[in-house]
Amino acid sequence: MKKNLTMKDIAKLAGVSQPTVSRVVNGNPTVDSEVRARVEKIISEYGFKPNSSAKTLRSNSSKIIGVILFDLSNYYYLEMIRSVEKVAGENGYTVIILNSQGDKLLEKEHILNLQARNVDGIIIAPVDRSNLDFLKKQNENFIVIDSSLPHYPCIYTSLLQGGKIATEHLYSLNHQKIAFIGADKRNLKLLGVKEFFSEKNMVFLDEWFIETDSTNSNLDKLSLKLDSLENFPTAFITSNDVIALNLIKELGKRGLNIPKDISILSFDDTIISTALNITSIRHPVDMMMENAIDYLLNGKRVSIQKSLNPILIKRDSTTFL
Repeated sequence: MKKNLTMKDIAKLAGVSQPTVSRVVNGNPTVDSEVRARVEKIISEYGFKPNSSAKTLRSNSSKIIGVILFDLSNYYYLEMIRSVEKVAGENGYTVIILNSQGDKLLEKEHILNLQARNVDGIIIAPVDRSNLDFLKKQNENFIVIDSSLPHYPCIYTSLLQGGKIATEHLYSLNHQKIAFIGADKRNLKLLGVKEFFSEKNMVFLDEWFIETDSTNSNLDKLSLKLDSLENFPTAFITSNDVIALNLIKELGKRGLNIPKDISILSFDDTIISTALNITSIRHPVDMMMENAIDYLLNGKRVSIQKSLNPILIKRDSTTFL
């Protein structure tokens, strides 16, 4: 297998022009999807890694860190941006922020774009494991944040522990009918809730898991699910602050007062929970980004799995039953 392939070599193997390869590498959306897939397959198989300029080739450092986040409509990720820019700046680096929008193909385009810019490292909240395999195969300097994934370097908050802490707090306030609103039955926060129930020999009813998307954009669906509850909870845990905000609106329509009638505890502790005085589970975002930058700059690419402890921030949305 030929090493150090050029764009010209890739073009020949893919049966396309060199400018087409360049457009694929730089994430140009005008490239035909079949052509893009063929070029990216060859790039992945041959370990091609593009460089954007002679200057960065000579210096062997761009002083740039790439960050690919999952959903910039979530205030939690905006908090990450604030933190990573601060930490990177203190180390003399600038940051390129890219939003994958939960799309694995867009995530792959962003990765190729960052490689073309010869970034010194990539911080990623991943959508798809195949893209992580691509980074690993190319020996890219990267680290996963906000997810615990075996075989990849990761720094994350222990969401399982967060779920247990949240449930324990509500239990200490005499709540035993506790619902969880989130996006996935495999959600580690939900598993933490269920684990606490199990430890206390309590039953978590199936209807107490209310499934929604991460932004809780379908309020009609939430409303219907609340109406269908036969054993209405005395407390809710929400997977993020945006869901908590929408839940408060829906409960208000039913004449329910927070926290007199219903207690609410959320995750992420963004500006929403601060403004609405919601009890929340905080991620140590600053510590996460400090560790991520330190790993990229000094970790010598030895894989790590580092779990950070979540923090309970008590406010007025939870009270004794």
